[in-house]
Amino acid sequence: MKTSYNEACARDCSTLEQDLSLCEKAGFDYIEIRLDMLRGWLKDHTVDQLKEFFETHRLKPHAINAVYLRQGMLPDEMPDWNDPAMQDFKLACDVGSTIGSSYVIIVPPLDPSGVFTGDTAAAEKECVRILKKLAVFARPFGMKLCFELVGLRKSCVRSIEAADRIVRAVDEDNVGFVFDSYNIYLNDHCNDFSAIKTVQPEKIFAVHLMSADDVPDSEMGQDKRCFSGSGVVDTDKFLKTLKICGYTGMVSVETFRPEYWSKTPEWVIENAYSTTYTALKKNQCLE
Repeated sequence: MKTSYNEACARDCSTLEQDLSLCEKAGFDYIEIRLDMLRGWLKDHTVDQLKEFFETHRLKPHAINAVYLRQGMLPDEMPDWNDPAMQDFKLACDVGSTIGSSYVIIVPPLDPSGVFTGDTAAAEKECVRILKKLAVFARPFGMKLCFELVGLRKSCVRSIEAADRIVRAVDEDNVGFVFDSYNIYLNDHCNDFSAIKTVQPEKIFAVHLMSADDVPDSEMGQDKRCFSGSGVVDTDKFLKTLKICGYTGMVSVETFRPEYWSKTPEWVIENAYSTTYTALKKNQCLE
């Protein structure tokens, strides 16, 4: 497996320009570029300059994060490019195909009320419909869609099994998974990752690795993520399960922790790398 850095880790204390330099220096193999930080880059730089960086450095781009689905989007055959989600998707495909990034993260609909109370089967069917359309739009760019289950109660796709049903129903070779250790854990404190063994292994396009604080259910959220090596998520079991499945791709550290954002990007990226590398080495996952 290969080490990767997700820009969420230092989102509020860094820039894409800084992240590129520091990730190269730290030793990361890949970087996942956030769309908001990409837009920041484009204020003073060009896509061709970003392409040139990756052509002349060891660090390479992986997935671009993230496009958030919503119920009812893409109602017509032709996409509405004034739709913010489709603008995100188009930017990810345009830039990704230019710089050598072949993946875009796709997040299922999240209920703004904080709790999804709708018909789960209908929501899954809606995800299938939207992903099928996005797969067609992505194909000319050579982009693959990494569908990410989110274990929070506001999500309509909370489990590995649900995500698997959707990906199988879509049945497109450019639609697969990104499995995130904490998003799996968020679904009823799940530290059983065995369901990953039942999915099509070739559909695992990306992996996000992190642990989290031990807090009451009412306080659980993405801001509780922390680097591997501490916390309540069984990252060892997660990595061992992926290894059994034959996964050899990227493993990207992704946190949204305000405590980290208050530090320097140097501190964040050095610690992100050392903890991720240590976790992979401990579980004999490094190539």
